[in-house]
Amino acid sequence: MGKSPDEKTRPHDTQRPEYPNLRHIRLFTAAIRLQSLSAAAETIHVSQPAASQAIAKLGKLFGADLLTRQGNGVSATPSGEILDRRARRALAYLAEAARRMATKSRLSKGLVVDSLERHATVAQLRAISAFAENGSFAAAARALGQAEPSLQRAARDLERIVGVPLFDGAYRSLHLTPDGEMLAARASLTLKEFQAAREELRALRGVFDGRLVIGALPMARTRIVPSAIVAVAAKYPSARIALVEGSYESLAHQLAIGRLDMIVGALRETGVPASFVEEPLFEDELSVVARAGHPLTGIASPTAADLSRHPWVLARQGTPNRAIFDRLASGFPPGAPEGHVETGSLVALRGILLQSDHLTLISPAQVEYELATGLLAEIAFNVPGTRRSIGITTRADWQPTALQQDFRSALMAAIAEKPALQGQRHLG
Repeated sequence: MGKSPDEKTRPHDTQRPEYPNLRHIRLFTAAIRLQSLSAAAETIHVSQPAASQAIAKLGKLFGADLLTRQGNGVSATPSGEILDRRARRALAYLAEAARRMATKSRLSKGLVVDSLERHATVAQLRAISAFAENGSFAAAARALGQAEPSLQRAARDLERIVGVPLFDGAYRSLHLTPDGEMLAARASLTLKEFQAAREELRALRGVFDGRLVIGALPMARTRIVPSAIVAVAAKYPSARIALVEGSYESLAHQLAIGRLDMIVGALRETGVPASFVEEPLFEDELSVVARAGHPLTGIASPTAADLSRHPWVLARQGTPNRAIFDRLASGFPPGAPEGHVETGSLVALRGILLQSDHLTLISPAQVEYELATGLLAEIAFNVPGTRRSIGITTRADWQPTALQQDFRSALMAAIAEKPALQGQRHLG
């Protein structure tokens, strides 16, 4: 139903992706569900010619034939099946948001759901999503390359559609309400599904230029993730891969709203959102590490008292690494110095260790190079209770693209190949 455009005539915009008209998407999914374009047109309240034009526009946008005629009805092509799967997930996010806001809206419950599904636009979803990501309409407008008034208008129109306050505060202190944050998150996930659909459809045509965004915690970002990235980049030379560093809390927030595809690093024993799934890959243990020639490297069996007499470089509060140190420090003798340096930067940590008598608690795999070259050394002190799971965290409802799935496989291969991990127990 319409000829697919030549790939060369439709360059893939890596910065400003195009999104489909939501009304066209609803028509498309209805046509597949009802196996009839005319029946879908009646359901969406558009004419038959308008319905045909809408499907043609979707086909042009996604570069594929989406429907095929079967007698008096229609069915999805292989490309159409991909878009239908992703589109239904996208619409489900909006329906979920509507249900959650329905009890608070000035509109009736049924009207809220109907209004959001029928009247919300991609422009409105992008407006609230960009506001949440950038913190203001001015910054969101710059990020999207749009005029600030039009962005504000789109977001406020969405607020009127749902009948629930989405923003609070004055211009310079404007912020999202809890309902606004929830809707912004669902809007981001909705847009993410359309991006994934486009990547999968291009891959079906042999164009492998998808995007992979990885959140990396300290344990993983030294060797495991870089090795996996190298392998995937070799297989997908046109793919765009982004590595995002930050605290677990920051990365978890970005994962929840679809800005990250996964987090790789130490798994959490508690406080894991119900919407997340953790997949253990291997188990890791921590060691006390210092510069080569540190006074404690000459002691065969240093004690906790020996450790307590030296300054430390520590992970941030709230991290598993810091919790382990706090348990260790609880056994230090009374009067032990309490001063320390706190950092989440491995670069800073290395620099401090190499220039001082500071100690740190770290996985040997994170400083593999420095240990192998003799710049750093492990202190012969067995820290109890340091075993922890290293793995992948994803959204529970996540459906990976081929690129994302291949990255997971590359992670497993990287773990199996790294000498520093050979003595650790693999779980994958």
